[in-house]
Amino acid sequence: MPIANCKRCGRLYNRAGRDICPECIRQEDAVLLEIRQYLKKHPQANIYEVAEGTNATYEEIVEFLRDGRLILRDNPNMAYPCERCGTLTQSGRLCANCTQVMAKGLGHATATLHRDETQGKRGKGFLSQTQRYVGS
Repeated sequence: MPIANCKRCGRLYNRAGRDICPECIRQEDAVLLEIRQYLKKHPQANIYEVAEGTNATYEEIVEFLRDGRLILRDNPNMAYPCERCGTLTQSGRLCANCTQVMAKGLGHATATLHRDETQGKRGKGFLSQTQRYVGS
């Protein structure tokens, strides 16, 4: 296993997928549990109120939401800004409008690439190891 420094505390640890050490993972999980318990008791709370009522910071709560580790079902006031436009959203990194715009752009780019490949615009032949053009 590769050894890495924890991005939160700086300790060395055997990295097994996450960027933080097992101790920081335990601390994060405890904070996440505390947030969930707080939201069960205070379903109308916003992010700032949750941060004040728990050991979590505003930034940690937003990161949990963006990463999908904290899912909101009955908490209408837990909104945070979209990373692209700043519109308030309750899940993921982008609001619904930005997600749709990005998906449409990706679909258009994919269609253009596919069209170019089928029309032969990518060229015929290839470059050999000696970087000479080989083809018709």
